Amino acid sequence: MSKTVVDRLEDRRLDPYRSLKTASLHRRAGLFIAEGDKVVERLLVSDFEVVSVLVSERRVSSLGNLERPGLEVLIIPERLATELVGFKFHAGTMACGRRKPPPDLTTLATAALVVGCASVDDPENLGSIIRHCAAFGVGGLVLGPGCADPYSRRVIRVSMGNGFRLPILEASDLMSDLLRLKNEHGFQLIATVLDQEAEPVRGAIVPDRAVILFGNEAHGLEPGLVEICDRRLTIPMHSAADSLNVAVAAALILHEFSPFGV
Repeated sequence: MSKTVVDRLEDRRLDPYRSLKTASLHRRAGLFIAEGDKVVERLLVSDFEVVSVLVSERRVSSLGNLERPGLEVLIIPERLATELVGFKFHAGTMACGRRKPPPDLTTLATAALVVGCASVDDPENLGSIIRHCAAFGVGGLVLGPGCADPYSRRVIRVSMGNGFRLPILEASDLMSDLLRLKNEHGFQLIATVLDQEAEPVRGAIVPDRAVILFGNEAHGLEPGLVEICDRRLTIPMHSAADSLNVAVAAALILHEFSPFGV
């Protein structure tokens, strides 16, 4: 691990960290930004390529004893950090990682429990769902078009870096991939819905292999996706409440379906 003090904002090694509030180039460049000690630590022990680590002078000691061959650590003076990233550099530690090629669908086919998301476009909701997936033993995540970028800075921050160890497939045709999991790999497809006639989640039978689908918070799942599912699942609620946040609903349902029996 090499450590270098960078005291010129013009240094091209700082390019991935510039104006992060407005940056939209990371996806096209095949990069992503991890922020905070714990998230950076999880990136460093993952199988993602790490381009560099950026740390403010006051946080150098937070790197601890983590080592990675060829890792470049850029140390930036406090007076330059805020100007570089575009906001107060409270966390003091960031890293730039390189995105991996998307996993093949067969990678997810070995899991007992998979989560599917249709048009979950809020980064904080998606980040929370990824964190819940890690907590409850989900083996893979399938995202349909319209979902937030799973490697955006906000999603990674909210998920606490748990997406680094979760196979995530961004499907161009969500229905097609779900049908393949159902017909070729024996998964039961379960739609989560707001319908008092649907099966209540508490006490629901947990199949050997399942994909649980969550929809957009405002509009739910498209009718076509619900139609291809084997079961419809709901969380019974008091009549005064109309719905739950999708991430909260995911936590409750995944708790019931967790292979850990928690």
